[in-house]
Amino acid sequence: MEALRMHCRRPTAALLIAAGLLPSSLALTKSAAAAGPNAPAAAPAPAAGAPAAPAADAAKPAEGEAPKSAAETCSAAYERTQTEKLAGHYVAASAAALECSQLQCNSAIVQECVRFYSALESETPTVVFSARKAEGGELTDVRVEMDGKKVADSITGRPFSLDPGPHNFVFVHAKRGLLRLNETARVGDKARVLEVTFADPNAKPGSKDAGAAPEKKPAVPVATWVLGGIGLAGLGAFTYFRLSGVSDYNRMNSDPPTGCTPNCNPDDVDPVRKKFTYSYVSLGIGAAALVGAGAFFIANRSSSGNTVQAGIAPNPGGATAAVKATF
Repeated sequence: MEALRMHCRRPTAALLIAAGLLPSSLALTKSAAAAGPNAPAAAPAPAAGAPAAPAADAAKPAEGEAPKSAAETCSAAYERTQTEKLAGHYVAASAAALECSQLQCNSAIVQECVRFYSALESETPTVVFSARKAEGGELTDVRVEMDGKKVADSITGRPFSLDPGPHNFVFVHAKRGLLRLNETARVGDKARVLEVTFADPNAKPGSKDAGAAPEKKPAVPVATWVLGGIGLAGLGAFTYFRLSGVSDYNRMNSDPPTGCTPNCNPDDVDPVRKKFTYSYVSLGIGAAALVGAGAFFIANRSSSGNTVQAGIAPNPGGATAAVKATF
């Protein structure tokens, strides 16, 4: 009876073992068939209790650091998106938003990061570099540096993203030297062209291809010459009438027979008074004309939009001159 029981147990155990191994055998067979005849043989399964071998594509943590989970990596990228944007680093914020919008992240974080990335894409300014030759034509073999760092080995015409704010650009050409450009990138600027023009290295000094010609000083305006002439004439008339009037006055106040004070004829006194009046008028006209000439000259030398107005009005005691200049 005992022998019969042992005989029945053996097939049962064999069946159980076969049932447990069957799925593994089928899986190995399917994998080998899918891999093809040239695929390497699958590694044997580790024995029970033996440590499992690490996956070949698993990320290796830094020495002394515990590996970060996907949730921790996504949360860190999400926080970095906000802090970088607040700091004005739009390019770094866009990279962080792209990192936390991956499928392995939490769905709520993915939605927020996609929204952040879309907003940053529309707000991050972009520029397009351009270089030309003074004699005509474009240059592409130009290295571009921004804020002391190289950003392009050559000019490709593609937009370049950068953070908002002022930046210093340097365009370097092997034969034509370098040109500097200071520009401020604004939020929302898209494909803003930054263009420089290199001088012709073979051009003769002073030619139009040798670079920008020195700025010519504006010529003296015609009004300055006219008013200056009137001013000098007025001063000359003032001198004549003044000296003549003083001479006549002194003559009348001298002793007889040339003098007549205090019984001078009014017809003789009136011309002397007119000479003094004419001298005052001449002085006013001459002074106003000279001031106007100077104002026109200064206005012509400074920026446009300046106006100069001059006027002379007679009055009972002579004349009134006025000059109004707007700068």
